[in-house]
Amino acid sequence: MSKPAKPVKFKFYWIDAAGNATPGRQKSGTFDDETFLLDGEELAVDVIVSSEAKDEHLILTVPTEDENGGVTISALVLSMRSKRDAEKVKVQLDLIRSRNWAEQHRKELAAKGEEHRFRSEVCPNCDASLILTDMPETEQLYCHFCDTLSRTHSDEEPIPQEKELRLCEDCGMYTKPQKFTLFYFYFLVVFYGWWSKPTWRCPPCMRGEAWKMLFGNFLFVLGVPVAIVQLIRSYGGSSVGGRYKGLDAGNIHARKGNLVKAVENYRAILEQVPTTAGVKYNLGLALIAQGDMEKAISSF
Repeated sequence: MSKPAKPVKFKFYWIDAAGNATPGRQKSGTFDDETFLLDGEELAVDVIVSSEAKDEHLILTVPTEDENGGVTISALVLSMRSKRDAEKVKVQLDLIRSRNWAEQHRKELAAKGEEHRFRSEVCPNCDASLILTDMPETEQLYCHFCDTLSRTHSDEEPIPQEKELRLCEDCGMYTKPQKFTLFYFYFLVVFYGWWSKPTWRCPPCMRGEAWKMLFGNFLFVLGVPVAIVQLIRSYGGSSVGGRYKGLDAGNIHARKGNLVKAVENYRAILEQVPTTAGVKYNLGLALIAQGDMEKAISSF
């Protein structure tokens, strides 16, 4: 039985429906093994469905009761002092939630006399406890707390790039998403303004958006420098190096329908890292695009 977690304290602002931090003093938050407190509002740690850190924001999804007595999933968005604070709270919260869930699952099996079926692993990247009961043993482990794939029981040194690779929210391929900025400036005779928001995607996915942003800002000039910076970043060489070098190029070929070139890039990576489900997943997507379902199923 693990020791009770030391209470974690943090400061935050509530986020309103428009996505802005509410004015006034920062609120106080704290959580331990059992209870999550937000400015005096109490929430059981184990009912938090998921947590996500985006820049300085911490996004929690929780079940709430609607006016008809039904249960829906709602999002609580908190603004922290920094990106580092948001990520730190997420990691610590995930450790507690995952360990609680694993222990509860073990107790449920034990109550039925089936504790021998219990199986779990600790994510090499974030240390969260992952329930694997009744799942086949595989050479890689997917962690739904940090969205990473890691090799298990390997005698080799960890591959540094692995913890940065995940699915791109835009194209859905296994790659290394990065933070980019969408920015548009406008001037209409008597008023002016700008629109900006961050986006997370792989560099190849950003290229089309960066060109659109450049031409969209060209007339009013002031937005052009931002567009040029994003354009340079999206074309500034591969975002993935080391043993995964060529992953971006393979993904670009796959999306353009050049399966031969894509397979060449993917096979070069597989020679370096034979166990990499993410690359085989990308290959499967490319094969589906080519209409070869049989080989796609094999790749998946």
